[in-house]
Amino acid sequence: MDNLAKVAARDGARVGIVSMWDVENNAVRILAACLREAGHHCAEIYFKDWLSNHLDPATDTQLENLVKVIRREQLNVVCISIRASAYAQQAHVLTEYMQRELGVTVLWGGMHPTIAGEECIERADMILQGEGELALVDLADRLRDGVCINDTPNIWVRHGAGDYTKNALRPLVQDLDDLPYRDYTTHQHKYFINGKSYTLGDPMKADPVFQMMGSRGCIYKCSYCYNSTYKKDVYPGQKWFRVRSPASMVDEIKKAQAHWPMTRIRFDDEVFNFQMAWLKDFCEIYPKEIGLPFEIFIEPKLVNEERMTMLRDAGMVSVYMGIQSSERVTGHLYDRRVKNQSIEDIAKMYHKLGVKPHFQLIYDDPVSTDADKKSLFEMIASFPHPYDLYLFSMTVFPGSELNKKLLNNGLISKYDIEGLNTRIFYQHRVNLQYPRPVEDTFWIALTQMLSKSFVPTPLLRALSKSETLKKHPWPLIQMAHVSNYIKLGSTAVGMVRKGEMTPTLFRRWMSFDRVITT
Repeated sequence: MDNLAKVAARDGARVGIVSMWDVENNAVRILAACLREAGHHCAEIYFKDWLSNHLDPATDTQLENLVKVIRREQLNVVCISIRASAYAQQAHVLTEYMQRELGVTVLWGGMHPTIAGEECIERADMILQGEGELALVDLADRLRDGVCINDTPNIWVRHGAGDYTKNALRPLVQDLDDLPYRDYTTHQHKYFINGKSYTLGDPMKADPVFQMMGSRGCIYKCSYCYNSTYKKDVYPGQKWFRVRSPASMVDEIKKAQAHWPMTRIRFDDEVFNFQMAWLKDFCEIYPKEIGLPFEIFIEPKLVNEERMTMLRDAGMVSVYMGIQSSERVTGHLYDRRVKNQSIEDIAKMYHKLGVKPHFQLIYDDPVSTDADKKSLFEMIASFPHPYDLYLFSMTVFPGSELNKKLLNNGLISKYDIEGLNTRIFYQHRVNLQYPRPVEDTFWIALTQMLSKSFVPTPLLRALSKSETLKKHPWPLIQMAHVSNYIKLGSTAVGMVRKGEMTPTLFRRWMSFDRVITT
């Protein structure tokens, strides 16, 4: 750290922020915007991207290109954003390489260092826990001004093996309108490292979908979600769910439109703000000032016809909503208690309003019985078309309530927990090639075909009663593959017609050997 202090005192804090396998990373963009607003040099480095449910490890060439970018930008602190624990192993690979080749100081931030600080501080020079905007600017200010960084709130500083300074968290930012907008105007200090080369500029600039968040946190306590751990263990007693004003959200979109050829907006909030006064304000200002179609994420308990009609009339064209599993499993394992009948009623309501739903399901859990899988299949079979299904493989975050439940009941081992486990690198979204029990493959193949309107639901119901196919689902798997290819192709053609098929999307999804269920 002494060398860092000398270099920073001479050159100022020159910070690079690395996003691993995620070119959308909102956190990196807002952290960069905060540093630049405070007068600090900041480079955004987007290191690789995920490809159709598969994340290839870093290659020697890509690591060499990372070092080239750091030298080009003359960085003295490199921050790695670890948004999920499965990325920690690759973060360690990047860290060791940068330290060996450059001797640069490396800081880890994000969800994993916040939950597993003691583990991470043994690998990184520093870690940043919790919300990072104010902490990172504070750290950069201290480095520039030659002030000791050892007591910087949110920051842990390693002095040697097993020796580190651990600092408490500063309070959460309560007024999100006080934070700067993500930076979509600076292009000369943004890099995309992929394949055998790197390119200058924002890798998301040509994407037709502008993704943003109008809130932070969540009002629910789902056992599988890191939000529950943050709310209970990291920031107890503080207001966790916070919202921006509609005026702030609209103003950010308008400013970004000057640099972004957007055709629709996706609000990536854990749950879109449900408070009626806020909704009325949003639904009044958004159509007048923006007028683009938009999509949201919502939780079933927040859905009613009044709210959805207001949003539909303001421009909402689709919703993403988690069903997770059967009523029994969702309630007892995931702590989300919603009846099957309520979900069926919501699906019919979306159809009535002309809003397309995208339902999210979780598979590969250790508690679902054959009856549970059949119940989930039958519920979805009642949904009117059109709709999409997003099938995810269960992820167990360290420190989560799901982690505790399954470990305490002997249903998983520590090697099933994300971090030691890296299944997310090849099975975040469900792929039928994954080695799972044949009964699970049977139900997954059947269920994912339900969303294809060209596959008759009565046929799938009839096939679901076959004990022979349950034991030998190979014909169903082939049928599911064909249906996926047909839908993938028709979706791609539609996107080309609308001018939405970008190089990023083509690179991610046009991989027939890794096609996921939809």
